[in-house]
Amino acid sequence: MITFVLIVYTVFVGILFFYSLHSFVLIYYYFHCRKNKQKTVKKQLKDFPYVTVQLPIYNERFVVHRLLKSVVGLDYPRDKLEIQVIDDSDDETVGVLERLVAYYKNEGFCIEHIRRGSRTGFKAGALQYGLERAGGEFVAIFDADFIVPRHFLKEMLPEFEEASIGGVQARWGHLNTDSFLTRSQAISLDNHFAMEQRLRSYAGCFISFNGTCGVWSKQAVIDAGGWHGDTLAEDLDLSYRVQLKGWSIKYRNDIVVDGELPANAYGYRIQQNRWAKGTIQVARKLLPLIWRSSLRPFAKYESFIHLTCHINFVAMLGLAVFSIPIVYFKIAGIVSDVYFIALSFCTIGAFGYPVSYYLSQRDSYRDYKRRIPFIVGVIAYSMGLSVSNTKAIIEGLFDKGHVFVRTPKTGGISKSYRPTARSVVPFLEVILGLYMCVGLIYVTVHMQFILVPFLLLYAIGFLSMGFSSLFDGIRVLHSQEVLCSKKSS
Repeated sequence: MITFVLIVYTVFVGILFFYSLHSFVLIYYYFHCRKNKQKTVKKQLKDFPYVTVQLPIYNERFVVHRLLKSVVGLDYPRDKLEIQVIDDSDDETVGVLERLVAYYKNEGFCIEHIRRGSRTGFKAGALQYGLERAGGEFVAIFDADFIVPRHFLKEMLPEFEEASIGGVQARWGHLNTDSFLTRSQAISLDNHFAMEQRLRSYAGCFISFNGTCGVWSKQAVIDAGGWHGDTLAEDLDLSYRVQLKGWSIKYRNDIVVDGELPANAYGYRIQQNRWAKGTIQVARKLLPLIWRSSLRPFAKYESFIHLTCHINFVAMLGLAVFSIPIVYFKIAGIVSDVYFIALSFCTIGAFGYPVSYYLSQRDSYRDYKRRIPFIVGVIAYSMGLSVSNTKAIIEGLFDKGHVFVRTPKTGGISKSYRPTARSVVPFLEVILGLYMCVGLIYVTVHMQFILVPFLLLYAIGFLSMGFSSLFDGIRVLHSQEVLCSKKSS
């Protein structure tokens, strides 16, 4: 049993070490990019091509008003702009959109309320349905929780003067950073865009369209086979297929489109689980093609890291489960100190991520110093998500069926999210959080203080995700009881 625990624990540590080394690769390219930074010359749009703006909507009654208001406010000729509101909703959003579309149509906009009659293919199916009816040479896509800046099309479209460009992606900004959870999410997303997207683009590697806030060449999408609904990461899937066809995707770090972050643990969990499951599905689908392609080895390495990085969550969960037995082996002298000395070498990788988060904040904000404390939240919440994301990864690897569960958005209105299904995951998170607390007491009593930050972050992550989800459920039940009592009275 001791041998088994040591082997499994070593494998998990090795997985985390392998992926953590990539943060140092990004840090290297960060400084290489700064050293060779050339002054960006903004291109002017020489003419105005016909553009289709696609707005895939599903039950977004709280945010569609501001979305449409920002889209019709684009600084672009009306006779060159087509707006598709692709609405798969089955709630009161349908009526809201009917009124909004009718109003803007009367104002002279070319806008259409498209109803497919089903959710076949989910978001990918909606976008493909719209693409087949789109008149634009280029297609801009925005999710319901974003607000489009007026200059967006005029800034993005000049990139397509280069014939090989198939898509252009902008950076996400954040509308709501008013809690520890949302501020931590913002840092994580900033790192993805300012470090991963920007530096992969700089290194000539594949990057992804992030599902929103980007513009596609319609021809590039068609050439790659269009939108596929066989994964939950239809944006990542299309991105790689487009680039495997020889097109490239340009990333614009200087164009920021503000969007709404999930306001509580339930919404955050839904979003992260969908991303984890979808990314693994794309890895299963496309990695064989990538390995057989003519890409240079480093680009293949970056693609592998990109498409499989969520395996980190499995390793983090494994470390949490086996941490106390491993500490016991050390304290009781059951295992040689040589093992733990060798193991400590792998902790070097843990420093790469905080440095990467720091650099992304420093590059993105003037007041970056006040944001640094929330880096702790990014790490803790990642640990806390390891239970539910491990479940999502297993489903993505072995279950071909899936349902696209939207991330709830409120438009700044305080609302309780209603969970779509009961889950034991929050209870498991609370149990693991308490387990980490026991570990904290154990290592403190035996003066193994170097392990305290490690176990403390795990405890905070698990307990925060678990209790937040349970409290959300209690609030929903309470609101339902209040509603029933009002109806009965």
